[in-house]
Amino acid sequence: RGLLTVVLFACVAISPRHSLSAVPASHAFADANADRIEAFLREHFADGNAGMVIGLVDRHGSRLFFEGKLGNGTDARVDGDTLFEIGSVTKTFTALLLCDAVRRSELNLDDPVVQHLPDDISVPAHGDRQITLKNLVAHDAGIPPMLDNPRQLPPQEASESYEIDDLQAFLATHKLATIPGEKFRYSNIGYALLGQALQHRLEDNYESLVIERICRPLGMNNTVITIPDEARSRLAVGHNAEGQPISPLELQVMAPAGALRSTAKDLLKYASAHLDLQETELRPAMEQMQEVQHRSDPNFGTTALPWFDRAVYQPPGSELSGHDGGTWGFLSFVGFDRKLQRGVVVISNQVKLHPSCVGMAVLQGMPLTSGTATQFVREYVGIGAALSIDEATSQIRISTVFQDSPAARAGLTPGHRIEKINGTPVTGKPLKECFELMTGPAGTKIDFELIDNSGNQTLVDITKQKFLTLN
Repeated sequence: RGLLTVVLFACVAISPRHSLSAVPASHAFADANADRIEAFLREHFADGNAGMVIGLVDRHGSRLFFEGKLGNGTDARVDGDTLFEIGSVTKTFTALLLCDAVRRSELNLDDPVVQHLPDDISVPAHGDRQITLKNLVAHDAGIPPMLDNPRQLPPQEASESYEIDDLQAFLATHKLATIPGEKFRYSNIGYALLGQALQHRLEDNYESLVIERICRPLGMNNTVITIPDEARSRLAVGHNAEGQPISPLELQVMAPAGALRSTAKDLLKYASAHLDLQETELRPAMEQMQEVQHRSDPNFGTTALPWFDRAVYQPPGSELSGHDGGTWGFLSFVGFDRKLQRGVVVISNQVKLHPSCVGMAVLQGMPLTSGTATQFVREYVGIGAALSIDEATSQIRISTVFQDSPAARAGLTPGHRIEKINGTPVTGKPLKECFELMTGPAGTKIDFELIDNSGNQTLVDITKQKFLTLN
C-alpha cells in the first residue's frame, strides 16, 4: 500500500543537496559576494528571455549585477535602469506613507481606519474592537488575503478588475473571525483599504503620494505606477511559470498592495535609506516600520510594519528582515541585515527562481545554488532524518538521512528499520507517537534500536543538535 512519510521539524528536517557552509566575508559586502553572484546569474540567465538584477549596498558603497533579457522580443538586456513590477514590495511604500504621516501629525496609528475613509465605506468590527490603521499595516486586522472572485476570472484579471465598489461591498458584509490585533494574517485587502484611507486623509492619489513623499526626497526617479513614454523601452516583460510572456499588471483599488514598478538603482537608494546609510527626514518613519508586532508565524516568521524575516536562519551577529513581492510574471525582494548595515535588492521578470530566497542567501553568506534560489535556509533542532511508516507492515523506517546532520554523523542510512526509541517498541505506532518519544531541546540524547538492510541489529544513540536545512 506504499509508504506514509512525515517530516517533523521539531526533531527532523529536510536537507539541502549542497553543504550550507557560510561563504567567507571580507571588509566590503559587494566585493565578497561578486564572484558567486556573477556565476549564479550566468548559469541561470545567460540564455532565455528573462533576467535578474541583484544590487548590494553597505557602508562601503553599492554595486549592481545583472544578466538576461528584458523579454520584449529584442536582444535588449536587463540592467540597473530596467523597470520591473515589484508586487508586494509596494506594501512597504504604503506603510512608509502611513508612518511618515504619523510623524507629520496628520494621523495616529491607533486611529480607527473608519475615521479616515469616505462616509460610503463601512468597516467591520469585532464587538467594540474597531480596525485601526496599525492593524492594517501590521496585517492583524483579521481581513482575508483577497476579495472573492465570483466570476472565476484568471487571478491577474480578477485583481485588475477589482474596483472601489467591490471593496465597499466586501467590507459591508464581512464578519471578522478574530479580534483586530490578535493574530497575523497577511492581507492584500487590508493594504487596499489602508491606501484608501491615506488617499482620503491626505487628499491626493496613491501614486502622487508615493512620488512626492518618498521617491523625490530619496532621489528615486524611476519608481512609478504609470509608465512614462520615455521609460517604455526600459520596461521588462514578465514571464509566467511556463516561460510565456504576460501582459503588464494594471491594478485599481489594489494598487497600494502591489502596483509599483521600480529599478534596482532606485531600490538600492530605498534600502540605503532604511539602513541609515543616507540622511533623510523619513528616517524616524523607517525606524517605526521596524517595530516587531508578531513572532513565530509559520510562513512569515517575525513580522513588523510590514517587514518580516520568513523565519530564516539568522547567522550570529546578524538581524535579517525584508519583504518580497510577486506578480504573475515578476518577483522581487528588498532585504537587510540591520546589525551589519547591509542591504540586498533582487528583481526578476520570471517566477521560477525566487529573489527572496536568493537575497536571503546572500545576506546569510550561503551558497547560491538552485536549492537556495527556491527555498530558504532555516535552522532546526533535531536528529536530521525523516521517518516513514509502511502501512502494510506498520514498520517504522528511516526514509532519508540528511547531509551534515547528527543522524548522518551517527552512521544512519535510509532503509534502517526502527524497533525501539528510548526503549519503547514503535512497530504499529503512528508517527506522531514516535515523534513524541524524541521531544526535547538541543542536547537531548535519543536511543535507537535498529535493524539494518542486512537484518543486523544495532544500537545507536544520537544527540539532538541545531543544524541548517532548506525548507
